[in-house]
Amino acid sequence: MDSGIQWGLFMAASLALACTPGPDMIYVVSRALAQGRMAGLISAAGLSLGLAAHTLLAAFGVTVLLQTSELAFTALKVVGACYLLWMGVQLWRAAPRIDIHAAGDRLPTRALFLQGALSALLNPKLALFFLAFLPQFVPAASASPTRDTVLLGLAFSVVGIGVQALAGWVAGSLSQALRRNPRAVAGAFRFSGALMLILGLRLLVAPR
Repeated sequence: MDSGIQWGLFMAASLALACTPGPDMIYVVSRALAQGRMAGLISAAGLSLGLAAHTLLAAFGVTVLLQTSELAFTALKVVGACYLLWMGVQLWRAAPRIDIHAAGDRLPTRALFLQGALSALLNPKLALFFLAFLPQFVPAASASPTRDTVLLGLAFSVVGIGVQALAGWVAGSLSQALRRNPRAVAGAFRFSGALMLILGLRLLVAPR
């Protein structure tokens, strides 16, 4: 790794940001509450893929388009918001039909992973965050800014998935107790659906 990067400061800042409750953590916790610890861990892994993709976008300057084009930003925001709203409706509608003994299998592993990845990829705020945050830690005299940005982004993703996975594990542990009560399980799904709807609406009305 480039010795010019202030890794200590960067990791401390990354940990502080990762521990701040935001849409990513809310998403992981909601999935864990609805389906258990493994669902939370898989969702966190999917989110990390989305974060890694934003890292590459930031490193190669593609996200500049979102910063300079109102149309591009609005289009991605609407698509992302609609996706979150769709997930919210699906969770809410599933609540009355839940089989308590199969509550942990509501979504297969692939679907959980892809939903996590898409929820991150379709969030233009994350793209702009990476574009603004990562370059601050790239040394001014760096021989390869692109390489340094990729390294920083991957390090941020590792910190993020660690924090989110822990949050998902804790929430999933609570889910085990909830599953002993069918009403509590249905309530957990409705709660998760409501969170997704709120996140979707927040993204839809978010200013640039």
